[in-house]
Amino acid sequence: MKFALPIALTLGLAFTAGCGSGAQAQPDASPRALIVTGEATPSVNWLQLLRRMNRAPLTVPHLGSRRVEQYWTVDGQPKQLAYREEVASDGTGRFSVQALGVTNPPMSMGEESVFVALQSARAGFVQRYRDFAVRDVDAFVRNYSIVDTGALVTVAGRSCNEFLVQRTTGHSVRYWIAVDRETALVLRTRHETAAGVLLGVVEFETLNLAPNFATVAWHQPVTHEVPLSSDPSQALAQLGFEPRLPHGDSAEFVLQSATVVTAPDPSGGAPRVWAKHALTDGAEIVFLLHGGADPAPGPDDVVVVAPPVGPWNTAEGSLHGELFTAMGRVSVDTLLDLLASTL
Repeated sequence: MKFALPIALTLGLAFTAGCGSGAQAQPDASPRALIVTGEATPSVNWLQLLRRMNRAPLTVPHLGSRRVEQYWTVDGQPKQLAYREEVASDGTGRFSVQALGVTNPPMSMGEESVFVALQSARAGFVQRYRDFAVRDVDAFVRNYSIVDTGALVTVAGRSCNEFLVQRTTGHSVRYWIAVDRETALVLRTRHETAAGVLLGVVEFETLNLAPNFATVAWHQPVTHEVPLSSDPSQALAQLGFEPRLPHGDSAEFVLQSATVVTAPDPSGGAPRVWAKHALTDGAEIVFLLHGGADPAPGPDDVVVVAPPVGPWNTAEGSLHGELFTAMGRVSVDTLLDLLASTL
């Protein structure tokens, strides 16, 4: 059985809209990967810095506006999306992400209104998963190198250190990041392939660290998503089936959160219950979802779905009578390996 794009889009909107409430991984690492320092700051405590970067987005109160640029290719044709957004965090876990308007491509007022509404629904995904972040310190130091370029740059009027972050094995990407020296917030990210092809830019244009939040509308999840119990018997009761996770000796990806997602059936049937596991290599995120028994089980079949926007890939299909979907800003081979390791 081959699955068309609607399954990926339906699940994608469901889990990117709410991007639920699973427990976040806590950094308790000691450096094991190649971490390279530049000449400018040889005494940097890298582990401390990575921990601060891990916590900053939700623990540092701030209000600001950002410029977002995304670049990708469809059938050999270059595409671009550029827009601005307002972001806020009260430092206790509440946040807001609101699109302000599209600068490219040109859109009618109606098209722009639809885009702004969709971005509002995706605020949870944007906050937690869209941009570069140190999501798990232990996994980060296993999989990435970080180089101090020695440059001091100014972003949104703030003094920042510039670092080059590169994956040391497997899927090769690199990020040029500007990290606020006082707060450890990442104020500018330039995302590139290993060959230097630009994939995206996110940059603060304004930043207020003592804001008035009186007019901020805090994000509210719009999907039915609840934490999945780590106890196998309780998880079975929640889902109606046994959750699967990748297994093996590799620690390339670690579990960041586990939730239960109830999403519409693309064919119009009863809502389908999915187990959603968010895995991270320290910076990138992979979502692994699987549902109950396929209503029309056939031979194992997994297809790769071309990403509708940006550098995300999707692999989905039927394995052993169950529906699976894997999504991530990683290579197709990585997604297929993760799916295979669940069986």
